Amino acid sequence: MVTEALKQKLLAVEIEGLSVAYDSSLVLDDVDLMLPAGQLVAMVGPNGAGKSTLLRTLVGSLKPTRGSVRIHGEAAEVQRRAGQIAYMPQHELVDWDFPLSVEELVLSGRYGRIRMEGGWRRFLLPSMASKSHQRAVREALAAVDMDQQLDQPIETLSGGQRKRVLLARALAQQARLLLLDEPLVGVDRRSEELIMAVLRDQRSQGRTVVMVTHDIASARRDADFAVLINRGVVGTGDPASTLSEEMITRTATAAWLSNQRKRSEHDALEMA
Repeated sequence: MVTEALKQKLLAVEIEGLSVAYDSSLVLDDVDLMLPAGQLVAMVGPNGAGKSTLLRTLVGSLKPTRGSVRIHGEAAEVQRRAGQIAYMPQHELVDWDFPLSVEELVLSGRYGRIRMEGGWRRFLLPSMASKSHQRAVREALAAVDMDQQLDQPIETLSGGQRKRVLLARALAQQARLLLLDEPLVGVDRRSEELIMAVLRDQRSQGRTVVMVTHDIASARRDADFAVLINRGVVGTGDPASTLSEEMITRTATAAWLSNQRKRSEHDALEMA
């Protein structure tokens, strides 16, 4: 029998019966998923499959219509408040014309921890943050080889640099769970290799890394665990078998088959 304490140690994420909709359009339907702790997880699926929606639900920016989410054995909201979930969005979701420096953008990842300090410190301007917060920012930027661009305006960054700065922002949060939405899209080979090296290092430190990706070859090579998703979970497990050509094809048609089945069930009920 698996105890709750053992489950908390073995699982980073536990999802049961999760459904998420935009307006009346169902994007995720009855998702059951368990993600192992301390591993690099690749989440793969076609465009519109619900991968980004799932990450945004885990981080709390979307509310499910039903279902439950537990992270590290606790309700997801408890782990969010404790600062144990870090999120790297797609770079298209960031206003890169906003007048911020690289250091200021990465420091924004520390806001939650600054507020957690309580007392008068939480009312200080971010630029007046304590040395511990400044150190976390600089260490994160050094990890992605951007520590020489502290004062550079974010609007001047290249595509690969933007990805690395967003990753640094997530690293600066020092969370146990890292959620990364397409971290390898639009980067050059050097940035891709650097990003993957950073993610492997985070895994070696005991963190769980969940990465949405369309790069199947990289997922097969670098991930410890793979998830195939298309509105629901199509398969999970070892990347070599889970990301086989047969499973990729099955994933591409999964949502269509589900819609056909539901339409047939609806028609049968109307005829009854």
